[in-house]
Amino acid sequence: MIAGVKIGPKNWQEILNKGKPDCCEVWFRLDWADQFANLFKTLNKKNILFGLHFWAMLPGKIEPNLAWEKEEIADQTVELMKQTIDIAQKIGARYVNVHPGSLMLKKLDLENQQMTLIPNKKISLDKARKSLIPRVKLLNQYASKADLLLLVETLPKNEPAHFRDHTERQKVQEVNNIPLDLMIELANAGIFITNDIGHTAASLITKDREKLWKYLLKATKNLASQTKLIHLNTILPPFNGTDSHNGLLKKDFDQNVFPTKNQIIELLKIFCDRDDIWIIPEPEMKDMVRNYRVIKHLLEDN
Repeated sequence: MIAGVKIGPKNWQEILNKGKPDCCEVWFRLDWADQFANLFKTLNKKNILFGLHFWAMLPGKIEPNLAWEKEEIADQTVELMKQTIDIAQKIGARYVNVHPGSLMLKKLDLENQQMTLIPNKKISLDKARKSLIPRVKLLNQYASKADLLLLVETLPKNEPAHFRDHTERQKVQEVNNIPLDLMIELANAGIFITNDIGHTAASLITKDREKLWKYLLKATKNLASQTKLIHLNTILPPFNGTDSHNGLLKKDFDQNVFPTKNQIIELLKIFCDRDDIWIIPEPEMKDMVRNYRVIKHLLEDN
């Protein structure tokens, strides 16, 4: 396993100046592509392996969604993801990581890190499946021809209005993101997976921590053979289907986050013989390097 950091257009210099990580995931916004030129140049100069995490907005600030066939949303999403794959090939990235979508149509405000449900816009799981699976397979073939990986990320069941405001987690938006069973179906069809630990745990709503642990452990094992990237995050109670993007520091575990440190070690042991998996934390940016170092120590000690 290879540990790395998450970087973006505003914080990459600060993080890279603190040391040379083994790898990086770049928060990549397609309409800001020109802003990343120096970042990519530096990563290649330093011989740091990296991948791209796809972000974009469709016209009207609609969130990209491979599961929403109506109104050409899924087809527009495919085209933006293809554009990102093209860029990834040119700049030497190893993968493009994407979110598969949801059963609800949402507006996405990347400037303010907010998501809003569009009223009366919902499809059935069967319709979502019929749209998602062929389009992911198409994108997978497109990425393979470009000699890089397409990764599809597990998602929480629900989302708060604001990505990083923990108080917003009490105001659950029932967005019905692509469920775990469908992610396992994609994996079984040969698609590579990003197992975001916080997202995977948040795909189940429960107050029972033992039930949540058994669910996360089973899911991680079921996805393991196709997993190429782990977003190693923890989540704060309540376990209401939303993520909190907590990390692996003492201050996180002191807040009773899930999974526990021992549970994280058990999850990592599933991949102990794998050298083809990257592990990237996604805490607050001020804690990024400290979380990276914790992961490095966990891998070295276990």
